Amino acid sequence: MPPRTPSPLPFLVPATPAAGAKAMPAALLADKRRSRLPACTAAELRRRIGGGEYLVIIDGLVCKLNAFVNKHPGGPLAIMHMVGHDATDEVRSMHPPDVLETAVPRWAVARFVADAKAEGVMSHVEDMDLAYSAARSSPADGSSHAQPPTTTGADLDYPAIQRDFRLLDVQLRAAGLYQCNYSAYAFEAARYVALFTTAVGLILYGPVSAWTYLAAGISTALLWQQLSFFAHDLGHNELTGNRDFDMALGICVADLLGGLSVGWWKKNHNTHHIVTNDVDNDPDIQHLPFFAVSTRFFESRYSTYYRRVMEFDAAARLFVSVQDKMYYLIMCFARYNLYFLSWNYLLFSDFAPFRALEVCCIGLFFTWFSWLLSHIPSWPYLALYVLVSHSASAVLHIQITLSHFAMSTESPDPVHECFAARQVRTTMDVICPRALDWFHGGLQFQIEHHLFPRLPRHNLLLVQPLVKDLCRKHRMEFKEFSFVDGNIYTLRWMGEVASRVKLFNARTEHKDQAVAALRKAIVES
Repeated sequence: MPPRTPSPLPFLVPATPAAGAKAMPAALLADKRRSRLPACTAAELRRRIGGGEYLVIIDGLVCKLNAFVNKHPGGPLAIMHMVGHDATDEVRSMHPPDVLETAVPRWAVARFVADAKAEGVMSHVEDMDLAYSAARSSPADGSSHAQPPTTTGADLDYPAIQRDFRLLDVQLRAAGLYQCNYSAYAFEAARYVALFTTAVGLILYGPVSAWTYLAAGISTALLWQQLSFFAHDLGHNELTGNRDFDMALGICVADLLGGLSVGWWKKNHNTHHIVTNDVDNDPDIQHLPFFAVSTRFFESRYSTYYRRVMEFDAAARLFVSVQDKMYYLIMCFARYNLYFLSWNYLLFSDFAPFRALEVCCIGLFFTWFSWLLSHIPSWPYLALYVLVSHSASAVLHIQITLSHFAMSTESPDPVHECFAARQVRTTMDVICPRALDWFHGGLQFQIEHHLFPRLPRHNLLLVQPLVKDLCRKHRMEFKEFSFVDGNIYTLRWMGEVASRVKLFNARTEHKDQAVAALRKAIVES
C-alpha cells in the first residue's frame, strides 16, 4: 500500500515571541506574583509530598492541588499521577488555554527552583513510595522483563525533544489546527443517522429472516463504533472546547445511544493518557485474568486504578498462556464488560460528577433498546441480533488495543523522560487508505492524538508528517503498520508473553517444591 503524502503545510512558520507568549499564558500571568512566591527546591518538594501534599510543577510554579483533586473534571488520578512531576506538557495538552490562564496561578504556592541535580528532571518522586501512584516501570529497577523491539536511540536528548515538541504545538495553534472542522462532522452525523435508521428499520419493517437480523446487528455494531469515536472527541473537548457542553453531548451519545458511561470512560481514558502503558498505573492495559502485555503482570502487581492486586493466579496463567489464540474470541465479549464497568462506576465510584444524569440516560437506553428487541418475533432471532451486534463491536476494541498492546511498557529513564518521548515510545499508528479514515475514526493517528489530545481528529492527518520529522530528528522510532500487519505484530508479541507462562509455571513449581522440602526438613529435625 503506498503511503499517503498529504500536502505540505506552508502556513507553519517559526514561532515568534508573540506566538510563544500566547502558548504559555501561565508563565506570563505568574510573572507578576512569581517573585513574591517562596522558592521550593526539589528536596523541599519531596519533603512536602511525603507529608501528604499533592504538589505538581506547572510552568515553573509549584501548585498545591489537595483541595481540587476530587473536583478535577478528568478524575483525581490524572492529578495524583503527576504529583512530584513537571506536568507542564501534560496540562497544556489535556486542557483548554483558560486552565493555564486562571486555574494554574490560583493554585500556585511556590516557584520551583531547580538545583544542578534537578536540572532536566521530570519526576522527583520515582524513589518514593506513594500509595496513589506507583513508580514508573523501568529496567533500572533491577528486574528482567522482555520488551517489544525498538530502533529508538539509547541516549535521547529529552530537553531538546521537549523544546521542539513545544515549538510544534505553538505552530499548530498559530495555524488554527486546534479549530474544529464542523463541516466534517456533517458527514459523520449523516453516517450515524443512516446506521441507526438501517438497524431500526430492519427490525421494525424488514422481512422476518436471519439475514434481516444479521444485517441489523452489523448496522448496530457499526453505529456503536462510530458513536464511540464521536464520544471520544467530545471527551477531549475537541468539538467546541466548552467542557460542559461537550460532556453533556457526550452523555447523550454514549449513555443514551450506547448504554455506556462517558464519565467512566473519561476517568479511565485521562488516566491512560497521563501514564500510558505503565503496568501499575494504566487501566487500559490491565486486563488480567485474560490478557497480559508484559511479563511484569506475572508478579501479581498492584493496580493504582482499581486499588487491588491483579492476581496472576491459576485462571490468569491459563488464559494468558493462550491469549494470542483467544484474543479475537475474548474481544467479542468486551462490550458486556463495558456495561459492567459503567454501572460499577456509576453506583460505587467516589468520583462521578454526572452520576444522576448518566444513570437516567443509561436507563433510557435500556428502555428504548428493550422496546426495540421486543419487536423481534422469536428467541433465536433475538439471540442472533444481540450476539451479532455485540460481537461485531469487537472491531472497536481491537482498534483501541492495537495502538498499545505491543508497545513498550518500560521507561528507559523515568526520571528524565519527557511527555513527548513517552507518548511516542508507547503508541503505534495504523496505515490505512484515505477512503477508510471513517472506519478508524482517528484512532489510526494514535501517536499524533497522544501528543496533541485536544487536536480535532480531522486535522491529525495534516500533523502526522510533522510528527514524523520530529521523531526522525531525535532518533525516536515512529512505529506504524497497516491494520492487518498491526494485528499480526500485536498477536506475535502477545504470543511471546504467552510463551513465557510455561517457564514461569516451572519456576513457581520448583520454588514451591523447595519450600515444601525445607518445611519437611524443619519438621523432621
